[in-house]
Amino acid sequence: MEDNISALGHPHYACLYAWLSGSFARELSDLQIAELTSPELTAWLAIIEPLPGLTAPVTQFRQTVTALQQRPDAQLELAADFAGLFLMTEKSAALPYSSCYQLESSRFKQEPSAQMKALLAQSGMAVASSFGEPEDHLALVVELLSHLNFALTEAGNERRELLELRSEALIHCLSWLPEFNQRCLSYDKFGFYAALSGLLLALMRLDAGMPMQ
Repeated sequence: MEDNISALGHPHYACLYAWLSGSFARELSDLQIAELTSPELTAWLAIIEPLPGLTAPVTQFRQTVTALQQRPDAQLELAADFAGLFLMTEKSAALPYSSCYQLESSRFKQEPSAQMKALLAQSGMAVASSFGEPEDHLALVVELLSHLNFALTEAGNERRELLELRSEALIHCLSWLPEFNQRCLSYDKFGFYAALSGLLLALMRLDAGMPMQ
């Protein structure tokens, strides 16, 4: 994966990944829900909407945000959606861990966490003790991509190493994110996290220079 040339630069990806990481890390607060209709996020969505593969995901996300504004007790209901999708049993959920999308062998299930732990260490990142999730959690992979893109905005001699780490992180996440998105589509009845995961998948594919599907 080469340094992708598109309408988005590293600062754009860094900011978008930071927002998406926070959205998958824990239940959204009332403030975060209010920010979904803020001028800042509206402007970001306007920037990415015309890009290859992003028009439909952005439109779908906007529609779910509009529906969310009409939902009684939106914060509590969305928190229940989060718990049902990401904190329950694997059979009827979309667990946000790459190890859940590997072969059944326990050895293979341990590899994604070890791979992410190594990537975090090489990137100079550590998991905050307050987060309390393993290294292969989706929010951490996306936060790592934000961190690396921020670093690339000021990179000098270490630029090549940062690009390689970014490529590894994208490959790691894109190996299981499509299935995660499909499970969100299957089990997220309201559709907010299904739309959010679809937006993340499209953004990562653009970042990786992959053909849009």
